Amino acid sequence: MKKTYSLIKACMTSDMNLFKLKTKNKKSSKLVPLFIALYLMFMIWGSANSMFEKLAPTHMQYILLSLFAFSISILTIMEGIYKAGPLIFNCKDDDLLLSLPIKRKTILFIRILKFYIFELLYNSLFLLPIMIAYIRWAENITWTYFLTSIIMLLFLPIIPIILSCILGAITSSLTSRFKYKNAAQIILSMILLVGILLISFNSENIMNYLIKHANGINDLIIKIYYPAGIYAKLITNFNIKELLLFIIINIVILTLSIYILSKFYFKINSRLKKITTSKKTKINNLIIKQRSKTYSLIKKELNTFFKTPVFIINSGFALVLFILTAIIITYKFDSIIPILTSKEGGLGLSKELLNNNISILILVLISLTAYMTSITNSVISLEGKNINILKSLPIKIKTILMSKIYSCLIITTPVLLIGNIILFIKFKINILESLLLIVLSILIPLVSHFIGIIVNLKYPKLDAENSAEVVKQSTSSFISVMIGMILALLSIVIITKIIGKINSSIFLIIVTIIYIIINTILYLYLIKKGTIEFNKLTV
Repeated sequence: MKKTYSLIKACMTSDMNLFKLKTKNKKSSKLVPLFIALYLMFMIWGSANSMFEKLAPTHMQYILLSLFAFSISILTIMEGIYKAGPLIFNCKDDDLLLSLPIKRKTILFIRILKFYIFELLYNSLFLLPIMIAYIRWAENITWTYFLTSIIMLLFLPIIPIILSCILGAITSSLTSRFKYKNAAQIILSMILLVGILLISFNSENIMNYLIKHANGINDLIIKIYYPAGIYAKLITNFNIKELLLFIIINIVILTLSIYILSKFYFKINSRLKKITTSKKTKINNLIIKQRSKTYSLIKKELNTFFKTPVFIINSGFALVLFILTAIIITYKFDSIIPILTSKEGGLGLSKELLNNNISILILVLISLTAYMTSITNSVISLEGKNINILKSLPIKIKTILMSKIYSCLIITTPVLLIGNIILFIKFKINILESLLLIVLSILIPLVSHFIGIIVNLKYPKLDAENSAEVVKQSTSSFISVMIGMILALLSIVIITKIIGKINSSIFLIIVTIIYIIINTILYLYLIKKGTIEFNKLTV
């Protein structure tokens, strides 16, 4: 038991670094993540309050709790499918754990427990403020509501996690037989993310539909998803036997799932570690082609990106969104104009002003996409233990750092150009503005790439157990995303204040000059300070 506890503690310490910031001030390293969590919970609480207010006249507020519980469970399943890969299957510490005198069931239990704790914290960010908001609008609150809510908070993640692990096991088992193991996972995750985004765009219509068909939706949820349905039932009509039954069912499902998964868990892992090669290999008349150092480094970076699903999904989703937005604008621009002209949630611009400054609107889209696409915030951390090997190579540090920048440009530039061409043809943008926008499609993402690698050099995470921890749970990724959001908001504010007051062509020329200056400063800073920070890196 003591050994199991020590192993659990070690896993939690190494994989829960999302809630730690490496700073000299110990107080700030704890307070900053806490402040961010509280801020997010406050925003969710405000949104939940407004939704409960709309349902209050119908006396069906409890239905929102079951709907929220169902929605968060679905999100947990979708998120868990691609998280199951790096967190449950094909982990870096497999060889170490298998060499220890520990049962396979224990190893699997620890990994699922780690997954559960992370998802419990994730779910709490959403469920806790919603549960608190319900208290204000509930017609009758007793101690049973608090007991039921606490039990639900603890047990609600179990079934989604088990389902995501099973789906992840099936996906990993199937894809492990093919050369491109991650392609199906990436495509599925992208489709799911696009679906979530489309739902969020229609949230107001969905809310109106919910109010009209509240009873029917609640009955459907109760039929298709037991935990969400029992939550609403226990709130309105508490029954201790049903609550105990819910707890027992979750414990039994968890136990059986661990037992069943342990039977073929390590077979999947062994397949994932195999290297798939072509059957025919000729070694006669072997020709070795010599490539430049920069070319080889860029190729290495691209391989790392395209072979890491969580990296592609986390960093490349904005690029997919850009193409989708360009297509939607092309076919349904008239239906989008009211959203842009609205003073609440839109840009608050007139229709005439938008039609006369389409190139500026395209610039806004490029800026948003560029600042939402932060690839370089993880490129140093993903080197991991290989960083010492990279440092020992007879290659200039400048070449190493810039190769990472070049590889990111190779990823972002073609996608932005495709979207630009679609919009140029649709709105018949003149040659000068088209050329300026193409140049800005390189310069604006370049700012994001420079900032990402500078931050990653300052806050590297070379001791991560898996790629998900680096991409989603590191200090550098968090800081880079926050900086990107701030820059995106500033870009929108500045552009909306200037649009219409200056000729669009002249404005694009000024913006191009400004970004050339900014990139030059960031380049010089990276070469000077980045070289110093890179030399300090060690594992």
